Amino acid sequence: MKKIVLSIGSVVLIALLAILGLNIYSGRGPREKVKAPDGSKVVVEELSYYIHGGKVFGKVYKPDDGDASARRPLVVYFHEPLKTDFPESVLKALVSDGLAGYATGFRGKDSDAVSIVKRLSREEFAEKDMVFLVSDAYCADNVLLAASRLGHRIQGLILLEPNPTGKAREIYQIYGKEFLSIDSSQKGNAVALIENYLEERGALK
Repeated sequence: MKKIVLSIGSVVLIALLAILGLNIYSGRGPREKVKAPDGSKVVVEELSYYIHGGKVFGKVYKPDDGDASARRPLVVYFHEPLKTDFPESVLKALVSDGLAGYATGFRGKDSDAVSIVKRLSREEFAEKDMVFLVSDAYCADNVLLAASRLGHRIQGLILLEPNPTGKAREIYQIYGKEFLSIDSSQKGNAVALIENYLEERGALK
């Protein structure tokens, strides 16, 4: 009887350690509820990944509509670290349209962006065949390079005030018609432009 109790205890302990290990690896953190511009509720949850030994911090944005298990088109927003207000306001607005969003203050390389997108596409909230990338000027070069490597894994790319250089500029010149580029004069209308772009590509019903 003692052996059985010890065996059960060991199994429970191993299971708890496995759950803890998964949570540490994926970096899931606190949840909060905020309001979108239209008044609808949005769930925000910290979700970070370890990429090549470094931790990439990010947040997931999902509609608080009672359908937690739904897979949704996903918008991944790479932005300059510490400049979070605009990315958050854009994702809150898009989430109220029924999408999921992910924002990260990005300092990495294009290979890191590729890893993040691949991992996000496997998350339970993501519709893996409906992933879109957004980048500000700070990250544009690496996100353009990542988009070219991801190919069919993503359905579109949105660039805010892009000024690509080097290889990224070549990609932009070849495929730019497939992207949505928003310059500084259009930034105040960014959400509507992004919604139109997403609708054209089947992300909005």
